[in-house]
Amino acid sequence: MRPDEPTAPPGQPVPAETAQFCTAAVDLVQVVDDGPDVSDPPGPPEQVATAYKEFEARLEPPLRSIEASVPPALQKDLATIARQARYAVATNDEAPLDTPESTTATGRLRTFMISECGFQQVRVTAIDYRFEGIPPTLPASTVAFTVSNQGAESHQFDVYRVNEGVPQPFQELVLLPEEQKDVVLTRVGLINTDPGDAETEFMPLIPGQYGVACLVPQGSTPPAEGAGPPHAAIGMIGTFKVG
Repeated sequence: MRPDEPTAPPGQPVPAETAQFCTAAVDLVQVVDDGPDVSDPPGPPEQVATAYKEFEARLEPPLRSIEASVPPALQKDLATIARQARYAVATNDEAPLDTPESTTATGRLRTFMISECGFQQVRVTAIDYRFEGIPPTLPASTVAFTVSNQGAESHQFDVYRVNEGVPQPFQELVLLPEEQKDVVLTRVGLINTDPGDAETEFMPLIPGQYGVACLVPQGSTPPAEGAGPPHAAIGMIGTFKVG
């Protein structure tokens, strides 16, 4: 079984067609969230065009799978997501992905996934400066992490898998320079929240050791970035194991 294959609660099996939809939806939401890999400011036109071609290559497989098995209640929303994403590809412009109608349609898709796909759900509270609600162990499956920011500052829920054979504690690894961190940690997912917000992301987890960190500088409040150390350096980290 794939780690992103939905697992229904006891007594509530996910129908095969819904399971197919849910598996593709995890991939689609991730692709849309990531968007095209375009630098800021954008590079030469040929680099931008290449980024959108790569985005299209990641977008189309899950999108076509979903279009073949979309539940009736989501047909309008999936049509919106497909239209906006494909228009972004056609115009080499990310703006169609950020419209209110795109945001609303994606939000309804997430709501359906939470209620109907049977994914493990974990609710985490982010406050200044710690996480509450991270369980010590989780099953190898897709987990719907919902992070509620009840602090006064902006926070991240940045999830990493510790690479095999790495002995150092996560607390040290996550504060390494980026080029060194990429060697010892694999990013699984990221949730950004401003004070008062709650956001959900679906993260496929395979067996291993994991860590969670907030790398937002201390003192960050929308829209200004703080000048202090990363929140992880002052205790805003967590760990869990997937078996």
